[in-house]
Amino acid sequence: MSRRQHERGSRFQMDIEQEVRTAAAAFRDNDVEASIAVAVRLWWSSRLRGRRFAQLLRQARRVTQARISVSAVERGEPGRRQAMPYFLAILRDLVDEDRRSRAADGSPVTQHGGMGRTAPFPRNPLPQCPSGTRLSDHE
Repeated sequence: MSRRQHERGSRFQMDIEQEVRTAAAAFRDNDVEASIAVAVRLWWSSRLRGRRFAQLLRQARRVTQARISVSAVERGEPGRRQAMPYFLAILRDLVDEDRRSRAADGSPVTQHGGMGRTAPFPRNPLPQCPSGTRLSDHE
């Protein structure tokens, strides 16, 4: 991998980590570092470019905030919802949806960070969305 590719991957990883930290603060996350690890794993396994993944993080934050506003997220006391697991489930659904739409369009899903690079964390499943919620309506 070239130095430039490594720097680009590192820059996007820092952007992604910052987006997750912002969401973690907004959604009262109890373990920010674990949430960052989950998001980075999802990014690497998705093979999406860093810029696109950061866009999906922002979209997931907006969707989660909107769902909190209409009381769709019920974990925690009103006004103090703990919505980070919900946020991560929304993010995973957005990533899956993005990949499906690119595959349907015939657009290549390119790998970030260089050819043959392995994910920085072992594969681990993401938390599931709380029961009774729908992830199909994202906006």
